Amino acid sequence: MGLKVHSRVPRKAPGGKTQERKNILPGGAGKPAMKRPRKTAEACWPSPRGGEDPWAGAKAGRWLPPSGQAVVRAGLLAWQGLGARETGAPRERAILVAGVEGCWPDWLSGKSPGDVAAGWRGRPPLWLLGCLPNLPAAQLAIEIGACGPVESRRSRADDGAMVKRALRRWQRRGVRTVLVVRLAGETAKAEVWSL
Repeated sequence: MGLKVHSRVPRKAPGGKTQERKNILPGGAGKPAMKRPRKTAEACWPSPRGGEDPWAGAKAGRWLPPSGQAVVRAGLLAWQGLGARETGAPRERAILVAGVEGCWPDWLSGKSPGDVAAGWRGRPPLWLLGCLPNLPAAQLAIEIGACGPVESRRSRADDGAMVKRALRRWQRRGVRTVLVVRLAGETAKAEVWSL
């Protein structure tokens, strides 16, 4: 009794393999074509044209240092610049803040750990929040209702390649709108990108 083997690989298949399905994407590419990100709004804080403060009277502002407040205000101005345009669902919104650093309060400079522990009790309970480098980005996410990715980068504010990589990465994840805020000193520049 002989053993009969049925092979599913045709004899003339390249490399001895078959293609399970045809590539049906346009242009024959292996990945779907991604739209090129475009800038839809931008703003700067402090604003060179003046104008009203978009974050006036906010309670959360008391925990942020001036640079963090500039990040939130610039981001809100740029977001308001979109007007009634479609920004996607909250999960399709992302925030990237570049150039932020944690900042220790002045009362900590030159103190030993014992002095810090002794002075700790006289401070408000949430004083440490103002030292976190990602607090401005988190506050901005709350203000615009973003539930997508939120990142704070310590890299230079002029690092355009890092911003492009983040935009491409988030575009693949289904994000439609990204608010990018770059901080240089006390000045923040915000851009809204549509993906």
